[in-house]
Amino acid sequence: MSDKISEMKGATTLVVKKRKEDRVTLSRDPLLSLCARIFRNKKTQRRAKEFLLDVIERKEEGEPIASGEWKDYLEKWDISRSSFYSMRNQLISAGLLELRKGEYHPSTRFSMDLKDMAEWWETQVP
Repeated sequence: MSDKISEMKGATTLVVKKRKEDRVTLSRDPLLSLCARIFRNKKTQRRAKEFLLDVIERKEEGEPIASGEWKDYLEKWDISRSSFYSMRNQLISAGLLELRKGEYHPSTRFSMDLKDMAEWWETQVP
């Protein structure tokens, strides 16, 4: 099975925690807590949260972030192009972000995947 996971294109690993107090919904900062389950590096966690918030805000304003705006984030965060795209690709692979017609949009694929897994698991537990 691990061979299949490593071969999956666009797969992102998500840390699942079992303690009740680790629930994302109980966090003071749920989005940062969610990003911490995807990214190990604290700076990347904060950048991912900021980028997602920017994507959501700009979408709500009716001016989605264009894919060409990546340069602004390189300057803002003083990071390399590969660092930005690595973070972006993980957000896309996790289903939190999507790129449509050259624009970034928040995605519901993440929640749909989790619901699907949860519903399947409920059929397995007597």
